[in-house]
Amino acid sequence: MRFVSVSMRLVVCLMGLIMASVSFADDAVEVVSAEGSVMLGGSAGKENSPVRSKSILPNKNVVITGPNSRAVVRVGSDGFIVIGKNSQVEINKTHDHVGLFRQVTGMIYYAMNTIKENEHPIEVRTASATIGIRGTRFLVTDMDGRNEIGMRKGLVNVVSPDGEFEIHKKTEQDEFEAFKQEGKVAADKVYREFEEYKANTQQEFIEYKREFGLGANRMASFDGKRVVDKPLSEETEKDMGSFESYADEWLKNVND
Repeated sequence: MRFVSVSMRLVVCLMGLIMASVSFADDAVEVVSAEGSVMLGGSAGKENSPVRSKSILPNKNVVITGPNSRAVVRVGSDGFIVIGKNSQVEINKTHDHVGLFRQVTGMIYYAMNTIKENEHPIEVRTASATIGIRGTRFLVTDMDGRNEIGMRKGLVNVVSPDGEFEIHKKTEQDEFEAFKQEGKVAADKVYREFEEYKANTQQEFIEYKREFGLGANRMASFDGKRVVDKPLSEETEKDMGSFESYADEWLKNVND
């Protein structure tokens, strides 16, 4: 009987270790790929330290990339972020901040798993806005002369940190852009038809809101409190494609 009791305790201990290991794997923040100069930001008074592929990071950390550098980070069970060159992001996956990112600068692609209604939404914070998400893919750019959110799929809720946004949306022009994207206008006729169309549709829809939604294949460009809501630009589409190509091996595992 004593032997059985000891055996049972061993089994329980082993099961506990296995469960702890699984939990750690689900919560771990891991750099799954790193190219160039990728650094873990040091705390006050300490130097930054280099990180490599397969590095496990603290659940609260700062990742910094240099020129010609990039990285893919798995943020536990939340999903993945793809960090472009000259970027800095603070990742906070502690229990009181489940899935919080503070993007300081640069260009970062977010691919997040779907979150259940009773779970805390993931947030991305920039100097211009707080972005609430429940499972989507989008690109945030915050650099000199370019401050925007570009949506690949899903829906995000964008909230002003203070005051209201002045949101500009030219619905007629948006429809024309979509019309072109569908390939319904021949290349040699695009310019002429666009000029004719623009001359007849100059009305712009403006509204003032503290928050707004942004859906698939749209983007929001920020200039202070002025926001332009429009279809994805060719530049943003190209950047998204580059991030997706680099991180395809991991992004295909995202459940969004």
